[in-house]
Amino acid sequence: MSSRSLRAAASRAERFQRALIQSTRALAGSKDLEVSFGAQGPKLTTTSIVLPNFVEPRNESDAAKIRGLADRMALRKAYHDEATYVRYRPTGHRARDIYEALEDMRCQALGARVLQGVAHNLTAALSDELLRKNHRAGQFGSTASMTQALTLLVRERLTGLAPPHSATGLMARWRDELEKRAAGSLQQMNTAAADQEQFAFVIHDLVAELNLASELGVPARQRSAAAAVAQSITPATAHPGDELRLKNQHHVMEQEQALIADSEVVGSLKGSGEGAERKADAEGFGQRLTRLPLYDDTDNPNRHYRIFTQAHDEVINAERLCDGAELTRLRDQLDTRSRAMQSIVVRLAIRLERLLLTQQTRRWQFDCEEGVLDAARLTRVIIDPLASLSFKEEADTPFKDTVVTILLDNSGSMRGRAILIAALCADVLARTLERCGVKVEILGFTTQAWNGGESREDWLKAARPSGPGRLSDVRYIIYKAADVPWRRARRNLGVLLREDLLKENIDGEALLWAHERLIRRSERRRILMVISDGVPLDEATLSANPGSYLEQHLRNVVKWIEQRSPIELLAIGIGHDVTDFYKRAVAVTDVEQLGGAMTQQLAELFEKR
Repeated sequence: MSSRSLRAAASRAERFQRALIQSTRALAGSKDLEVSFGAQGPKLTTTSIVLPNFVEPRNESDAAKIRGLADRMALRKAYHDEATYVRYRPTGHRARDIYEALEDMRCQALGARVLQGVAHNLTAALSDELLRKNHRAGQFGSTASMTQALTLLVRERLTGLAPPHSATGLMARWRDELEKRAAGSLQQMNTAAADQEQFAFVIHDLVAELNLASELGVPARQRSAAAAVAQSITPATAHPGDELRLKNQHHVMEQEQALIADSEVVGSLKGSGEGAERKADAEGFGQRLTRLPLYDDTDNPNRHYRIFTQAHDEVINAERLCDGAELTRLRDQLDTRSRAMQSIVVRLAIRLERLLLTQQTRRWQFDCEEGVLDAARLTRVIIDPLASLSFKEEADTPFKDTVVTILLDNSGSMRGRAILIAALCADVLARTLERCGVKVEILGFTTQAWNGGESREDWLKAARPSGPGRLSDVRYIIYKAADVPWRRARRNLGVLLREDLLKENIDGEALLWAHERLIRRSERRRILMVISDGVPLDEATLSANPGSYLEQHLRNVVKWIEQRSPIELLAIGIGHDVTDFYKRAVAVTDVEQLGGAMTQQLAELFEKR
């Protein structure tokens, strides 16, 4: 292309950008709104909208997709009140995802109802999003797919627009079931759309109809009533005990759902201590995770946690998941795909290595009775033949007697760049720490099948007893054992690129498994680093138990390790704030930041000793 053509294309792109900025401000109803373009987009704040960088649209379809993304954010700015949104936001992650998706669709629908061009743009952006997500038939049973189908159903009710053609398979899987289970709430969506608070009430009703009421926390109408009571108490009429009464009322409402969930758990689940044993009942079903006590621990993380059967669980070395040729091919693929980002992670690892080597500077204890002969003090023997020989010993460095376990979430949502960078970072850190005398273990956790597998089949054959507990076949993968040198285990990390292995995640049990392996180690200092991109998710288990079942178990396990165990626990959340679960945690919004977060966390730990 000639320089003249390039200038013309740049000019057209600039005109498109200027027009897009003005239309976005107009649709948002704010002439002072800052609209810009950058790599961090799309991003919406109270005063600005950041859109992704783009090249000149090649055709009208491309232009509509870009305008649709801008229109979506502008409508969110125009029709969304953040304070109302936060007041009625559910506590459980599945209910929260539904709440967020439907609130976003409510804002889009209000604009699409009155502006035909906006409706066209939003449809183009939605179709593009659905194509990029590339739903596969095997994944239509996931919560994310159900939420997407529910959003399209609500869009249809609010705007009269049918779901895009790219969602045909998704809607075939979910439409009948959702319309049957949530018919009453879906019918109310249209009349409530103009009022965000009323719409929140309807969403809460819909979530309850989907058997996720335990994830709501305090239902929306109760929160509204509590807020009305609080507003009715003015400074002139307030009684000295009103403030305390309101706090207590709010606390009771927050605990209500948790108590309901606890009452649904089978009463025979009593705490049995923490240790390495797992006992089964006479039939082999309804097993409880039990552990020999490390401490006199009354805060048993498994008190209300049940496992239906462990007959199909497995702990497997990564090299057994594929043959030698495939191991080599996957490792080569990891090296090739990570070449572009390897220099960044290596630089971070070098910083960590320098920190450790600084601490590793040789220090000697002199005038010892035995050890290495101190040649510098041999003059004493010459001057005084009766003087005893002088020996020296090298002092131990503070971090050498250390083992680090890196526990990787191998769930399906980690597919793509997230698992690639996690594998690369674990690989580089293992080499770095090994050079410094620190042993490293790399573990992974997932399930063997979607939607439960053989464990769920056993439950169905047993006539679906209530409160079954965990209903999936868990798989724990050992990529590198602590005593295995990195050079012998390096090929195993390529297995992380096998996307068919990445399924669902049950974090609480995986933490206990990794913790148990560390407890058996003889090193004085033991560190457990968890890398995950979200809360526990297993469809089979959550559909047959209270909605927060796995999440509550994870909280109990983390609390027990942090308060009762000598293991040092830290966590890194990829695109998800895990500080709600772990005291020592950091969240990275982009997987590109993972290497820096891992090395920084480890560096801070080693600097403390």
